[in-house]
Amino acid sequence: MYEGGDEKLTQTQLLALWSANQTAVGLPRDVLDLAKDCLLDHVAVTLHGMRQPWSTFVVDQVAEEAGVAEASVYGQGIRVPARAAALANGSAAHAFELDDWHGGSLSHLGACVIPAVLAVAERHHLPGSRALAAIVVGFEVMARCGMSVVPSVIVHGFHPTGTHGPMGAAAAVANLLRFTPAQATSAIAIAASCAGGLMEFSQDPNGMMVKRFHAGRAAEAGVVAANLALRGMTGPKSALEGKFGYSKVFSTAPRPELLTRWLGDDFEIRHNYVKLYACCGAMHAAIDAVHELLEAYRFGPDDVAQVVIGGNQSHLVRHCDPAPQTVMAAQYSMPYAVAVALTGRALDPRMFDQGAWEEPALLRLAGLVRVELHPDVEKAYPDTLGGHVRITLKDGRVIEKLRLAARGAGSDRIDRSGILAKANALCAPFMDAAGMRRLFDCALSLDRLDDVAQLTRCMDSATASQAPLAVA
Repeated sequence: MYEGGDEKLTQTQLLALWSANQTAVGLPRDVLDLAKDCLLDHVAVTLHGMRQPWSTFVVDQVAEEAGVAEASVYGQGIRVPARAAALANGSAAHAFELDDWHGGSLSHLGACVIPAVLAVAERHHLPGSRALAAIVVGFEVMARCGMSVVPSVIVHGFHPTGTHGPMGAAAAVANLLRFTPAQATSAIAIAASCAGGLMEFSQDPNGMMVKRFHAGRAAEAGVVAANLALRGMTGPKSALEGKFGYSKVFSTAPRPELLTRWLGDDFEIRHNYVKLYACCGAMHAAIDAVHELLEAYRFGPDDVAQVVIGGNQSHLVRHCDPAPQTVMAAQYSMPYAVAVALTGRALDPRMFDQGAWEEPALLRLAGLVRVELHPDVEKAYPDTLGGHVRITLKDGRVIEKLRLAARGAGSDRIDRSGILAKANALCAPFMDAAGMRRLFDCALSLDRLDDVAQLTRCMDSATASQAPLAVA
């Protein structure tokens, strides 16, 4: 417990106290199973993302530090300092818009938390059960920090994954290394001063690569913050809710009470969801609505005269480009994503990859799509990211569908078999079936591993036939 007698604890201290005290033994079974599912999805998504050119830039950067061999860059046969591994792996996790998504905080929890946990656990040869508990803790803290500032944080131009991520990663590492509550408070507080990431990438079609780096930078910041706290650096005990704390600085309508309300009664990992489509999660509900209309009315893309997507203010500001010219722009374009959905190919990640957005038929369809504000979708934001689709067909019929949440969220969660199917599809191009099976089994058995390094070695083994991306 804290020193200081009966002094009332701050919100930051209470969250840190909870973070420091969690163990795998004390966490609900379903929460630990969900953490395994998130890990499996993360591993597959990151190995796929590691093959993107922007990931190569970061891997090449950290490969220069390979002389200090503490933790692995996934599947690359390279060991670097733990903070550098977190940077590279977090960037790759967020490299292709397929990493998990938490709607309540508008952020990607796994890409920030899991790379930090695996890097530090590997460095210290810790068992998988401790890593699993740390993942749950990191998700909880990052999500709660995010919920305390949305939607203002993104309205003002900050990228939520980059701003919330350092605290989630730091809390996870604090739990992993069994910090005292005071050390955990300082780790989270130091991390809060590392919050950053600008949304300007969404306004520059040729400057969007930096978005991928935000998750890696957050994972790295969490490792650095925890290391500094362990060495004795302190941070303010009200870093999250204080006068100039995270919630009040990053939001004009802060909700600091969400930092600890019902803490331990429920877990935000239960409200995290696996992404099915390789594009911004804000557009997934609309894609699902298009799929449901296709199934119900049996029409084809050539039958479409006009599409109106009802969204929220964020859609109008960031997701309306009908003619994307880069991968990231395609992944952020509602008109393009809806066009892909109308052709029945939204589940194929290649439709958002290099060059696919140049297909004339898709651009023609995207030109038929208009995005406007919808009152029900706007009212539900940011608690849920919905979409309303109204399609006018050439025969005069008007069909419509409202979805206030995408598939994969809440009761419509993608189960383990669905995650395995996604993982197989992502890894099959560069991994044989036996390698995939061993890797996925290893990820799902994390709590039974004596040393987390067994998982990172399995990643290297499974991808050994592929030439490393980095040039050390």
